[in-house]
Amino acid sequence: MLRACIAVALAALLSPAGSLGAEPPAIRRVVVTGQPAPGGGAFDRFSVESLPIVAPVNDKGQVAFFATVVRGRTSEGFFLASGARITKIAADGDPVPGGGVFSGFGRHPIPALNNAGELAFAAAISGARAVEGIFVASERRVRVVALAGATAPGIPSGTLASVDVPAINDRGDVAFLASVRRGRESLEAIYLHAGGKTRKVVAQGDPTPAGGSFAAFGPPSINGSGVIAFGAVVEGRAAPGGVFRAKGDAVRMIVAAGDETPDGGIFAKFSERVALNDAGAVAFNAILKNAPIAGAIYVIDDRLRRVVGLGDAAPGGGVFSHFGLWPSLSAMGTVGFIASVDGASAPVAAFVTGLDGTTKVAAAGDGLPGGGKLVSFGLYPFAAMSNAGAVSFAASPDAVGAGAEGLFAVDPPARR
Repeated sequence: MLRACIAVALAALLSPAGSLGAEPPAIRRVVVTGQPAPGGGAFDRFSVESLPIVAPVNDKGQVAFFATVVRGRTSEGFFLASGARITKIAADGDPVPGGGVFSGFGRHPIPALNNAGELAFAAAISGARAVEGIFVASERRVRVVALAGATAPGIPSGTLASVDVPAINDRGDVAFLASVRRGRESLEAIYLHAGGKTRKVVAQGDPTPAGGSFAAFGPPSINGSGVIAFGAVVEGRAAPGGVFRAKGDAVRMIVAAGDETPDGGIFAKFSERVALNDAGAVAFNAILKNAPIAGAIYVIDDRLRRVVGLGDAAPGGGVFSHFGLWPSLSAMGTVGFIASVDGASAPVAAFVTGLDGTTKVAAAGDGLPGGGKLVSFGLYPFAAMSNAGAVSFAASPDAVGAGAEGLFAVDPPARR
């Protein structure tokens, strides 16, 4: 898997904790296990073992998600929830433009979603020359972004061997990771598909702005202006890794392993994924070395600032003891994240933090609409956030099967 290399080298772990007494907002149900699926059958699972559940939400409150289906015409696919209505976007057996059919989504179960209701996703293909590809689909049509086996732009004699983790903006531009085969050599690259053309953004072996060369990449994020942010491992006589921002042909390192933090000590490792908004702000998790705190979530906009750190007071009591895989980011710079809390009645919860401080939006033990309680956010918890500040997350049963299983959302104040 493409994310395997970066996961080894980039570890997965913003400022006041205000609004400590704020009432939590209402949770709404998106979809749950056992609910009827479009075309027949019922939704079963929304997860794939060893991978996080990511169900992105847009400014209309629509939520995109991967799901398996039992007793239906299809076994798995991508779906779009718009209020109480759920639409199938792509499923096993559906035709692929240019030939073949979709034959699996479980290897790439993380979709991306824009405000037009378009999903970007990777999928396996059967009955065609290509075995997998990147696609953009809506309720009306499916279009191809990239196919394995095609020529790799910007890499002489290169061929796309595999593709994964697309990100999409409101213009329909798509950034994605690819593994490129060149003779006996295999290397990673980040590509941008915009205006019907695909170009290389950066590839393994390319020089970095701070010296050394790129060795591996985390999944890219893209904003409305086509700016791409990503984490990367660097080899050679330079920082061993960092967070980068690319616009056009210009690539810039915005923070490096070994840089001093605003809290003392240095950055040691960064989250595999970073969040990016249309203002160009970037949010990421970091593990620190020789600092008074072990880790924190940071934002880089006009400056580098900590949003919340391990050991900080959490809303409702206790202190933050661990953060989820990576943060999310709204257009206004509000950061969404899931965290474990020591010394609180709820050991894990989803939070948002902005200019007004930090607010808990959902926590273990909360009652859920339709019945049941939120017992767990899953093995690899993540809270997605729209530009407008809506938050979506997965709920999972515990080891003995207690608790609800499904996807839920909390709308921003303007939509409540």
